[in-house]
Amino acid sequence: MAKSKSAAAGKWTPIRAGLSKMTLRERWVRTMHYRKADRLPFMEFGYWDETLPLWHEQGLPRTITTEAQAYAYFGIEDWHDSGVNTNGLCPAFERETIEEDADYIVWRDEERALKKESKKVIKTIPHFIEYGLRSREDWKLFKARLDPATPERFPADWERRVEELRTRDYPMCISIGSLIGKPRNWAGFENIGVLAYDDPALFEEIIETICACGCAVLERALQQVQPDFGAGWEDICFKNGPIISPKMFDRWIVPRYKRITDLLLKHGVDVVWTDCDGNIMPILDQFLAGGINCMFPLEVAGGTDPVAIREKYGRKVLLQGGVDKVALLKGPKGIEQELLRLKPLVEEGGFVPHVDHRCPADVTLENYKFYLKLKRQMFNAGDLQPHYKE
Repeated sequence: MAKSKSAAAGKWTPIRAGLSKMTLRERWVRTMHYRKADRLPFMEFGYWDETLPLWHEQGLPRTITTEAQAYAYFGIEDWHDSGVNTNGLCPAFERETIEEDADYIVWRDEERALKKESKKVIKTIPHFIEYGLRSREDWKLFKARLDPATPERFPADWERRVEELRTRDYPMCISIGSLIGKPRNWAGFENIGVLAYDDPALFEEIIETICACGCAVLERALQQVQPDFGAGWEDICFKNGPIISPKMFDRWIVPRYKRITDLLLKHGVDVVWTDCDGNIMPILDQFLAGGINCMFPLEVAGGTDPVAIREKYGRKVLLQGGVDKVALLKGPKGIEQELLRLKPLVEEGGFVPHVDHRCPADVTLENYKFYLKLKRQMFNAGDLQPHYKE
C-alpha cells in the first residue's frame, strides 16, 4: 500500500495484517481481544445535527441527511444494537410542547424535564428549566416505568430479529443502560449529587430499581441472543471529573455494575463499555472494578487520553474513540500528527479509533475526508469504499 502524497511529511508505514478476508464482526471481535485482524474496523461516532447541513454548502450531496446515509457515503462501518430496552423508562413520558415562537421552543421531554431551546443557533444541549424527578412522589411515577415485565422492552419483531442476529456479520451490542447518568437527567446534576447525602435511602432505591430491572431484562434476552459486547451510557463526567466521588461509586455503583457484568460474562459477553464523556480518570478504577473494561468515547480535551490510559493500565483496558476532535480543525498536518500519536496503540490492539465524540460542525468537509482517508491508509482500516473519488 503506497503512502498518500498528502501525508508525505510524516514517516509512517501502514499497518499490515496479512490475513484472509474477515467479516466486520470477526474483525471487531479479534481487535477487541488483542488478536490480529485482516483490517482495522473503520468506525465513527456520528455528527452534530448542524454538521451535515453545513457540509452541504461545502460539497456534500444534499440527499445525505442522516447518519446512516453519511456512513454509506464515506465508507464507514458500523455496529448495531439489539433493540432491547433494559432499564430505561418504559413507556417514556409523553413529550409536550408548552410554548413555541419563531426563536424558541419550550417543551417537556420524555423524562418530564422542562427545556428551552433556540431555533437559530448551533446547539447541543438545551437549557433545562425544571427536572422531572423532584420528590418521592415524583419517584413513584418513574419507578412505575421501570418494570422489567413491560412487554415493550423488547421490539415488536423480536423473534424475527433473533433469527437475523444469529447469522449476522456485524458486531452487535446489548444495552446495559445507565445507573447514574439517567438519574442525573431525571433529577439534575446538582440534585442527584445532593440526594446521595440528603436522602441516601432514596438514592440507593433509585439505583437498585434500575439495576434490578436491567438484570431481569438481560437475563431473558441473553437466553436468545449472543451479543458481542454490552454498551451503557452514563455521561457523568466533566473536565474536572465525575459528579459523584469515587467513594460513592464504590459504595453504590460498583457492586451493581458487577451484577450486570457478571451476568454478561455468564453468557459469554466479555467486552463491556459505558459511554461517558469528559474526564473519567478519577473513576476509571471503579469502572474496572465493576467489570466495565472498555472506555468510550475517550474525550481527549475533556481529560481522557487513550495514550495515558494504555500507559497506566496496559491491556486491562480496551479503547474505542480517542481521536481528538480538535485535531480535525487543524488541517492535514494536525490530523496526521494525531493519528501518528495513536498508531502504536492501534498496532498493539484492543483499540478502535474514531473521533472522540460526534463530529462538530466547525470541522470542514475537506478536513473530515482527509482524516478518513489517512486513517484508512495509515491503519489499514475498513472494507467499504467511499462513494466519492478520493
